[in-house]
Amino acid sequence: MGAVRIKVGSALRRRRLQAVVIGTVLFLASGAATLALATLVQSQAPFEQAFAVANGAHLVVEYDGRISSAQLAATARASRVTESAGPWPVAQVGLLIDGQGKQGLGRIFESGTVSGRSDPGGPVDRITTVTGRWWRSPGEIVLSDIWARIYQRSVGQTIEVQQAPAVAADKGGAQQTPGATAGGSATDLAVRTMTIVGIAASISTPGTSAWMSASDIAGLTPGQLPQREMLYRVTPSATTGDMVAAAAAITRSLPDGTAQSTSTYLTARAKVDQTAAIFVPILLAFSLISLIAVLFIIANVVTGIVLGSYREIGVMKAVGYTPGQVVAVLLGEILIPAVAGAILGVIGGTVASQPILAQTASSFGLPPSFSVSAPVVVAVLVAAGLTAASAAIGPALRASHLNAVTAITRGTAPSSRLGPGASQRVIHELALPIAARVGLAAGSARPWRAALTTGALVVGVSSLVFSLGLVNSLQVVAADLIRDHPSPIRADVDPRATNPEHVTSVIAGNPATARFLSIGQRPVTVQQLGTVPFIGYRGDSAWIGYQMIHGHWFTGPGEAVAPTNFFRQSGLHVGDTTTLRLNGNAVTVTLVGEIFDQAREGHDDLLVRGTWTDLARLAPGLTPTGWEAQPQPGTNLREYRSALQDADQSLQAQVVGDSSTNAGFLLFVGV
Repeated sequence: MGAVRIKVGSALRRRRLQAVVIGTVLFLASGAATLALATLVQSQAPFEQAFAVANGAHLVVEYDGRISSAQLAATARASRVTESAGPWPVAQVGLLIDGQGKQGLGRIFESGTVSGRSDPGGPVDRITTVTGRWWRSPGEIVLSDIWARIYQRSVGQTIEVQQAPAVAADKGGAQQTPGATAGGSATDLAVRTMTIVGIAASISTPGTSAWMSASDIAGLTPGQLPQREMLYRVTPSATTGDMVAAAAAITRSLPDGTAQSTSTYLTARAKVDQTAAIFVPILLAFSLISLIAVLFIIANVVTGIVLGSYREIGVMKAVGYTPGQVVAVLLGEILIPAVAGAILGVIGGTVASQPILAQTASSFGLPPSFSVSAPVVVAVLVAAGLTAASAAIGPALRASHLNAVTAITRGTAPSSRLGPGASQRVIHELALPIAARVGLAAGSARPWRAALTTGALVVGVSSLVFSLGLVNSLQVVAADLIRDHPSPIRADVDPRATNPEHVTSVIAGNPATARFLSIGQRPVTVQQLGTVPFIGYRGDSAWIGYQMIHGHWFTGPGEAVAPTNFFRQSGLHVGDTTTLRLNGNAVTVTLVGEIFDQAREGHDDLLVRGTWTDLARLAPGLTPTGWEAQPQPGTNLREYRSALQDADQSLQAQVVGDSSTNAGFLLFVGV
């Protein structure tokens, strides 16, 4: 009697252990599958999803501050307008990014746009509060998610906000662009210390750096009337033509020049969709690998448990269980813990996916939001259950038709399908260690399970190689596209507002400058393509970091390079010549190189890069409008940028984002 109790207790413990193993495997597998599929679904039409959640604005219009509230209210009743929000004041200010003032440069401020929006909700563009809360009183500020991430600010800290420099008229009626300044040149500007109470993100106004009270904005713009911003939803809104017609209808009753800037959701959507087009194929590959691995692991574990139950099957047959009853018992033992594990796994995967989804949204420049995809949940549960059932039912059906003695014998000492003699001869003839021969014998006895194990290992190793190779490759691609290492400082000016040669002397005269060059640009006509930008470089330009796909960088006048799409659409090849024309002038250049370039200067990467000499022949009297600089090693880039702007406040310089912290590429690391 005691022996029977021991056997029964051992069987129960084995059943509990099997249930734990199945539940754990299904929990982990379903969680991984949910995470992979949720990320993939999030990357499908990401802008549309975020835009719908936020009820985003189709049109954002900034008006002259002198326009009355009644006039702005009338624009909300214009034809085509279905909903509106605003107005609220917006202004350019400087936000403190470095209060140390190293190297005698004084505190460093970054130019940004602040909004006096009082409510993150409302009928249009519901702003996502990432952390903290919305501002409630003067002295409180909510930073944009992007700004807070770049400059490492968090809720509870304080930040100084400075009045923008005075706008000064210059020749030709042009004005200096308000920007951040530092040090002694800013001593007469209003400064307010604000408490950061929240971090937020807006899909309709991604260029807004912070939100604060209207009274704080008034205090930072003494003697000025800040612009006033309105948001509109319109219908129809599918095309650029729809947006143009809607904007005309909205501003028809206003004086000319009242609407000082207009932006549409189509521009932001196009940018996000372009980014998604790069992400989606890679995320799809990751998701498929994850799902295949999940299916292999579930099938392997379940099949192994069923095959390990042959002895118990023999006992059930011995006490009178029918084949159908044997199958039902085995399926119940498999599916009950499998379904429980899958449900918990889906819940865990959904929770675990939220940081990845937030990073995905950030990579697209969109507000993060908690999301649960019902199709993903259902698909994972169904796939997990069907895989477990399919893996169990085949071996269970075969085992249920064995007689009791055969089932117990196979459960105790599995036999090879090749037959003992054949398998032993083949295995013993192999000059392998004993462990390898034992493994081959086990595999020949259970070829289906061996195939599942091999498949799981192949998928696992492949995914590891794919992941590491992809991440390393993309980091190289990011560095090549951003060019932040060779050319970390970029600057530009409106040539009507300053003397470009003075800017050149400022950069050349800074002792921290290692090397730099000037840049000019003009639209030229290429016979094969029509009008495209021609970018001319004054000075040695081989160091600025464009990677060559084919050929070499230009070395002198008469040579030029272009991105891949230029060659694809023009039908030209490296080594061909083409003629560039502008205002009756013509220059023939040889295309000596194809460069890896996502050109911000030209639509669809259609442009030509060449020498200043060739550009000056096409446009006599040309002056630079841009510069790229490489500071001396060890130079603080933000202080260097600030020193340039102090020397010439018309200069708008920027530090190029480090490719190692680029949110878009970091998405792949997270996945």
